[in-house]
Amino acid sequence: MRLPSVWQAPLLLAYLGLLTAGICVPTFAENAPNDPHYSKEGSWGQTYADQWALQQQRVYTDIAPAPAQQDVIVAIIDTGLDYTHEDLAADRLWRNPAETKNGRDDDGNGYVDDLIGWNYVDHNNNPWDLSGHGTHIAGLIAACTNNGIGIAGINPDARIMPLKVANFAGQARSSSVAAAIHYAVEQGARIINLSLAGETITELEIQAAEFARQRGVLIVVAAGNRGIGVDRFGYAALPGVLVVGASTHDGNRAGFSNFGAQLSLLAPGVEILSLRARDTDFIALSQPLDYASEDAVVGEGEHYYRASGTSFSAAIATGIASRVLARQPELSGAQLRQLLIQSAADIAPPGVDQLSGYGGLDYIAALSTRPGQYVQARLNTASLELIDTQLWVNILGQAQGDEFASAALQFRPAAGSIPIVEETGKKKKKKKKKRDAEPADPYQWQTLASFDNVVDGQLGRFEVNTLTRQANGSTQWDLKLVVTTTTGVEREARMSLHLPVPDAAEVSDES
Repeated sequence: MRLPSVWQAPLLLAYLGLLTAGICVPTFAENAPNDPHYSKEGSWGQTYADQWALQQQRVYTDIAPAPAQQDVIVAIIDTGLDYTHEDLAADRLWRNPAETKNGRDDDGNGYVDDLIGWNYVDHNNNPWDLSGHGTHIAGLIAACTNNGIGIAGINPDARIMPLKVANFAGQARSSSVAAAIHYAVEQGARIINLSLAGETITELEIQAAEFARQRGVLIVVAAGNRGIGVDRFGYAALPGVLVVGASTHDGNRAGFSNFGAQLSLLAPGVEILSLRARDTDFIALSQPLDYASEDAVVGEGEHYYRASGTSFSAAIATGIASRVLARQPELSGAQLRQLLIQSAADIAPPGVDQLSGYGGLDYIAALSTRPGQYVQARLNTASLELIDTQLWVNILGQAQGDEFASAALQFRPAAGSIPIVEETGKKKKKKKKKRDAEPADPYQWQTLASFDNVVDGQLGRFEVNTLTRQANGSTQWDLKLVVTTTTGVEREARMSLHLPVPDAAEVSDES
């Protein structure tokens, strides 16, 4: 339902006058919260828990310590917020301490009566959600928990700052996004959730993100839902951001989730249950052919909603980040980002990769990861270079760590890539002499080079024909970079290469 603009502002002011009502005071015991959907399953016919994402992250388990009672301000730059929702406590909304309800710009920041945030679409102080997307994000992060109704939030102690930049259809101006980032940082937000789509970014947005990074604020962005390279998704290129893709119930990457070198990690993003803004159905706005109106609405009161997408993966990562920050408020945004990616659980293929980044978000591991701890193993690019008459391959990447011990670059022929060669009589005789010897595995890993810290540069240059002989004639190779620390932490990265076939005579001359 689109609320008339002449009614929106009075609604906000009247509601804010009743902030003492609807206060949620959660208790954190080492037990599951009593919110019905947390422990329930099958609410829409599924065979798994309604809030499977929170259970997968072990947010409310006996191994997860109670969060510190430290308020973390989380700005949600999105479509706004249904701040009257029954399961979103009014006392959890951020309040501007320098502004009063008087029709004046008390704090001189250019926004009149910006009591809880701002509406950059209608240019007023009421960030009401007409789409539902922003409310869904907010519920995942900070829905009221242990109040006996609805769902549990990841961090109900977080304070939500709603900054509405997108209209009913989810469209936003880049100038509004940049202004909202500046506003959030200047008003004390420690984390910014940016679950918006867009293939390009402007200089204004880049400057705003850099401002946030310099001020120690973490921006969490959604990787996008088109199953394409994340480098074609603008916000992933903002400086210092945590780029979050979507994983399924089994922990693997969701097929719709964008991928690429800029991807940081994956978080749950399929059939995610959260709050429904009043009378909204944002999935229907995109008019999918297989969707019936309000099919995603959950519960008799129609106050809850399920949806899939990296937007909600980013929100889950934001909620987890806010819980970690509540316990370690001294962390900067860059340190918090590093802690989350370093503690991620590896997902196949092994090591840091373009499908899953550093792996799956892991709350419990994040709590036990030492701030500043990092191990970096990345294979960035491989390029060919002709020197005189010889072809060489250059391998570029990163091999470093805060307690670096060693790094090794290894290779092997790709499975099934060794060519089958007709054996001559001479070769048969040679083979007969070694009949009793155990044949070596032609596909085993071979070490190409060992080296010290490489921040971002050349890991090695190798002559192609030499490697081809070592690979028994194969020109399709798997590369593996392994970095180890003095404390025994190990990280690896892999890459596959398919190189030009060398001159057959050159390969056979020395075989």
